[in-house]
Amino acid sequence: MSTPRRPTEERRQQIAEAALRIISGKGVHRLTAQELGREVGIADGTIFRHFKDKAEIVRAAIAHLEGVLFTNFPPAAEDPLERLQSFFEGRLTLVQRMPSVFLAAFSDRLEEAAGEEAGVVRSIIERSQAFVRQCLVEAQERGQIDPRLSPEALTLVVIGTLQASAFAHRRSGGKSKMDPRIAWQTIEIMLTSTARK
Repeated sequence: MSTPRRPTEERRQQIAEAALRIISGKGVHRLTAQELGREVGIADGTIFRHFKDKAEIVRAAIAHLEGVLFTNFPPAAEDPLERLQSFFEGRLTLVQRMPSVFLAAFSDRLEEAAGEEAGVVRSIIERSQAFVRQCLVEAQERGQIDPRLSPEALTLVVIGTLQASAFAHRRSGGKSKMDPRIAWQTIEIMLTSTARK
């Protein structure tokens, strides 16, 4: 059964999202016109009315990933922990709404699919990590976080929590929904408790 005819840009976005789901969930070798057609609900030959080849589909998937992750980025708050909270809660909400986007970002599979453009995928991830680290460094400079704590290690804690949430959400079939505010409160207590002593 095929889906109704859609405008080209909307269909291209559906195909890009489907590519992210396939790459993150099944692997690069399963990124075929047949699999894409099944995911989107269109004939596999229709895929190449929208894209000239598989490489163009992967580029569109990477661009979609970047667009989704960096809409309204960076958060605009004076306080670095408020910026970090906004980032974290927004990303955790995104994990729950579009887990395949996050899983693709955290997987080597998208880099593998990107081939020579793997650096673009890495730069997307590095941009998020640099933002988290900068917020943590600034919070330390303001005395909000114990200066003995490593910003690099804390960055891994924040990003790792998002990554673990994406995998838990997928393993539970979408039933694992951690409240973003509660998750942030836990991280914030950990970050700030030693600074208050």
